[in-house]
Amino acid sequence: MIYVNGDSYSITNGKNYGDYLSESTGNPLLHKGIPGSSNSRILRTTARDLLKLKQQGVTDCSVIVGLSFWFRTELWIDEHGIDRWYQHSFDDGEFASFQAAYNNDWFTKGPTLKNVPKEYQAYLREWVLTRNTDAVFVDIMHQASLLKHLCNSLGYKFIIFWSADVTEDTRRIDPNMDALKDFYAEFDQSNSFNLLDYSFSNYYNNIRKPYDFELYGNAGHPDTQSHAEFAQELVKKLEAQNV
Repeated sequence: MIYVNGDSYSITNGKNYGDYLSESTGNPLLHKGIPGSSNSRILRTTARDLLKLKQQGVTDCSVIVGLSFWFRTELWIDEHGIDRWYQHSFDDGEFASFQAAYNNDWFTKGPTLKNVPKEYQAYLREWVLTRNTDAVFVDIMHQASLLKHLCNSLGYKFIIFWSADVTEDTRRIDPNMDALKDFYAEFDQSNSFNLLDYSFSNYYNNIRKPYDFELYGNAGHPDTQSHAEFAQELVKKLEAQNV
């Protein structure tokens, strides 16, 4: 089985890298990506889904996780009624992800909030202004390292990378800081794309324009051809894990 989780960068204007992986390996695809997802949702639902697959007797699974913008977070809102967060059989309770910043210069000018319920805007504004990249990155790497070891214990292959372009922030992070180094050391070229210097969207949007460039500019989404090329890179890493 091919398992994919992520945000809108895991989806495109045609076949996505999960589809191409499924075709090239002959394995069925379970795609749990949702546009707008926070990393908390991606990592939590992946762990829960893998435990469900174990219970179902799945022994062969390649787990592909694309990370989102670090400044997305989530809220538990009873009966929030937002359809997309219910699309996978209501299996995530009442969590809903929200993006607390859109503008690239949010750190100096403050966040810009869009599509966020009015009653939560003040909270999200303070959340993003009181968090920094280092703190969030440590938390994400902590969760990711646990997910990696869950995959190891289940006998599943695992690859993780940044889908969203956060390289401007991650390149400033010191991988040797005590809070991070033990988590970061769990990742190498066999199970990840450089988590401080690589972004799927950044890499492929520099090769060809995003298919929705007119809407989002360089923050747009790689087209299906880019997904096909990226799937080939994923295949190489998965094959290397067989050695």
